Amino acid sequence: MPDGIEIDRANNTVHISRTFAAGVDRAWWAWTDAEAIRRWWGPHGWAATVYEMDVRPGGRWRFQIAPEDGSAAAVRSVATYTVVEPCAELAYEDAFADEAWRPDGTDTFPTKVTFAAAGVGCTVEVSAVFADGEALQRAVEQQMAEGYAEALDRLDDVLDTPNDFT
Repeated sequence: MPDGIEIDRANNTVHISRTFAAGVDRAWWAWTDAEAIRRWWGPHGWAATVYEMDVRPGGRWRFQIAPEDGSAAAVRSVATYTVVEPCAELAYEDAFADEAWRPDGTDTFPTKVTFAAAGVGCTVEVSAVFADGEALQRAVEQQMAEGYAEALDRLDDVLDTPNDFT
C-alpha cells in the first residue's frame, strides 16, 4: 500500500501506511517505549499519557490522549498485545475504557502494526479492523484514520530527533 489512508468498507478496516527515513529498529523503539510514545501518540494538539506498557503477548498498554487545550474529554484505551515480533509486527486488541480502565461498552478492534525495511528507511503499516460497517462508520466519523495519520506525522519528528534511540 502506498503512503496514506485507505478506508476498506468491504472488510470494515482502516489502513494507514507511512514510510520513514529511519530504520526499522528505531521505528520499533518508538512504538514500544513508553517515553517515546508519550512524545508522538495521538493527533496534533493532543497529549498522551502512558499508564502501563507491557509489550509482550498478553501484556497491556493503558493510555489516554487528551487535547492540550482541554477542548474535549480525554480518551482512554486498554490494548492487550496478541503478537509481538520484534522489529516486524505488533498486534493488539484495542478497547476504549472508562475512568476505572474497564472497557466502556463500545467497540473493541484488533489492530496490527507491521514494520518493513524500505531502502535505508522503513515502512510502518497500521490496520484496524472493526466488528461491522456501523463500527467502521463511527471510527470514520471520529476521524480515527486522520488521527493516526497525524500521529505518524508526529512520529516522523521523533524519529528524526538525534540521540533519543536507546
